[in-house]
Amino acid sequence: MTFLSDASIAVGQHSTWVVAGITLNSDTIIATLVASAIVLAVGFYLRHVVTDGVPGRLQAALEMVWTTVDGFVEQMVGSFAGWLVPLAMTLFFFILVCNWLELIPTGDHLVSPTADTNLTFGLAFTVIVVLHVTSIRRQGWRGYLRVNYAHPEGLPRPLYALLVPINVITQLSYPLSLSLRLFGNIFAGGLMLQIIALLPLWAGWLPDGIWKLFEGAFVDVIQAFIFALLAVIYLSIATAGSEHRGEEGTSAAPIHPSGTESEAAVG
Repeated sequence: MTFLSDASIAVGQHSTWVVAGITLNSDTIIATLVASAIVLAVGFYLRHVVTDGVPGRLQAALEMVWTTVDGFVEQMVGSFAGWLVPLAMTLFFFILVCNWLELIPTGDHLVSPTADTNLTFGLAFTVIVVLHVTSIRRQGWRGYLRVNYAHPEGLPRPLYALLVPINVITQLSYPLSLSLRLFGNIFAGGLMLQIIALLPLWAGWLPDGIWKLFEGAFVDVIQAFIFALLAVIYLSIATAGSEHRGEEGTSAAPIHPSGTESEAAVG
């Protein structure tokens, strides 16, 4: 099978624009705009067909998903974070559409923008900014520093000299884990499609169909779900106990979930 070794596969290469001396990945920008347009179009359509009466199957399914996510967010973060439900669902559907774009046979004219670290780091940075701003607003600077950098509570003070650097590294790892996990899986999926495309048509159509079915139904969905789920989990860790402190007349002690246990739950 010498045709595999003789063929060249473009890895990590993008079509670019140069604007004011800045190089932009044009394929990523176009694909991101396409994905955004699809998500907005679906959202406006659902807003148009939604009814207060007997819901259709699609509306009933979406309401069930929304209720499930809302319950999960309230349990993990608190009732104050109702705004996190639309954010998490938007992240999930936007990333899912981005992941699915490469499955469309467009001759590499339409790629998955999530296979570019520029987009995944941008999404992760947005989540982390929301996380820290929310933590500061809910708990103040002192509570923010204590919950995020000087936990767990109740340990001898000298131990925090060791724990604070570890917690700083943990905070720095959040955007890296969010962005690189998504990028790595989607980039590998696209690379797999390029390898299959090197096969002759008579030998490649079946592996191509099987891989696209597997990637579209499992890999892409799972990666979008994990990104949205980790956004909720990270926020729950950063605001731990704020729900209790915000309630008047409560004597409940702040509860701080373990970041290690949360990551293990995601797998």
